[in-house]
Amino acid sequence: MESKNCHLVVLCHGLWGVSEHFAYIEAQLKNHASLSSSKDQLIVYTTKTNERFKTYDGIDLCGTRVAEEILAEALRLQEQGLTVSKFSVVGYSLGGLIARYAIGVLHYRGFFCNIEPVNFTSFCSPHVGVLTPGQSVSIKIFNWLVPVLLGKSGHQLFLKDSPTVPLLKLMSLPHTVFYRGLAKFKNISLYSNIRSDIRTSWWCSGISYINPFDILDKNPNVKIDQDGYIHFENGSKFSLKFIEDYKPVVLDADQPITFTGLVDVSSKAKLNQMVQEDLPADNDVPAQSKTANFFQRKFKWVIMLFRFGVYLPMWVTWFVLHNWLQVFNSTLRVIKESSKLAEFLELCEEPEPARPPLTKRLSEASIDLHRLEHGLHDQGDEFIDSVFDAITSTNDINRSIFEARENGPLSLTTTINKIGEFDLSAEPDTPDALRYRQILSPFKLDLSDHQKDIIKHLNKLPWRKFPIYITKTNATHAAAIVRHDDPAFEEGKVVVKHFVEEVFQH
Repeated sequence: MESKNCHLVVLCHGLWGVSEHFAYIEAQLKNHASLSSSKDQLIVYTTKTNERFKTYDGIDLCGTRVAEEILAEALRLQEQGLTVSKFSVVGYSLGGLIARYAIGVLHYRGFFCNIEPVNFTSFCSPHVGVLTPGQSVSIKIFNWLVPVLLGKSGHQLFLKDSPTVPLLKLMSLPHTVFYRGLAKFKNISLYSNIRSDIRTSWWCSGISYINPFDILDKNPNVKIDQDGYIHFENGSKFSLKFIEDYKPVVLDADQPITFTGLVDVSSKAKLNQMVQEDLPADNDVPAQSKTANFFQRKFKWVIMLFRFGVYLPMWVTWFVLHNWLQVFNSTLRVIKESSKLAEFLELCEEPEPARPPLTKRLSEASIDLHRLEHGLHDQGDEFIDSVFDAITSTNDINRSIFEARENGPLSLTTTINKIGEFDLSAEPDTPDALRYRQILSPFKLDLSDHQKDIIKHLNKLPWRKFPIYITKTNATHAAAIVRHDDPAFEEGKVVVKHFVEEVFQH
């Protein structure tokens, strides 16, 4: 029988994930492929070896499992008369990192010698790690506690698996198989939420030194209007561009955007008053006092504690108590499967003196339990986001986005991609750099050296970046890929439509 070429597309789910999370994207890819003129048959495969708590076992072990799944699937297709000639990967959340590791393993094994790597796309994947920037006591406690709850993967996500070269930094180094394998892909892209996805916000999953969209989470009165503007009551504005046919959800990171500061600095008292003003989008809300702002910040803690109290019976049983058992089981699995990693020690060889050690579907009759699991999963997401929101809240959420200048207005026209690649603490003191530093300094993040290095290295790759603005639900992390059927996830369908029609190459 004559063999026929096929394009294998692998979908890799995230933390606690299951293959069903990709049901909507899988359906849209297959539907789009049926209308394509490509002669290659599209085969969509969702990974299964890391479902649910197996994602605790470490990005390295999970990535190795995925690589073995891919090799086995390619062999199975070959036995059916299909030869894999093209290869693509889509990773969601933690799955984006697992997929990048798997690509390194495949590159090491020579998988791409006769197969063309076409698309790599990540949705809301924490490429920079999820170590929360900041030095406050609450942030330090959070950065210490959460990795303990998420097993080996948690330590790697928080860059705590090695004091010298954490795995995520290692995977970003240009001479490693992880980087070289990713660089082989013809089309590298990412999608990142810009609001209500605090764990994988723009700087983290968009690979950016700064987060110009931070105000959308800090002040609920600030919104992007239909024309792409963020308006401030003091006259400042931040203009953005949405991609035509995908308004007002998908932003264009390559089109010119403008920061315009219209701050009257005739008196210091007036400036101080303006910096403390509330920033309503389209109604006359009186300016908040410092006392009101204090209570607003404390209210975030109340929300977090309320959610914890309301969902305590279900959430603690499903996650916290069960979690300790799962971390223990994960440790046993890692020990048992450590031999799989031994074969790939060369993946981490590098000239630097120090490197880290490499360490059923539900039945239709269970549909109600299935929906309950989705609900618990979403509540778990929202609870952790509530903690993030509470510990990172500040007393200056209503600040102007611009520093004052005595010589009047200041504006800058640039792109989202360009400002994301600008390191405020490292760029030389050229006139252009000074201008960027002055305007963008309010967005500066207290990133670790490891995080800065990851951003620097990964941004050398030709990413196509797409900020996404989902407003009809706060569960934006789930909505971005339409993780399950929910009326509030309609904007996520716009995101998937853009990916399938404008980004994915068959």
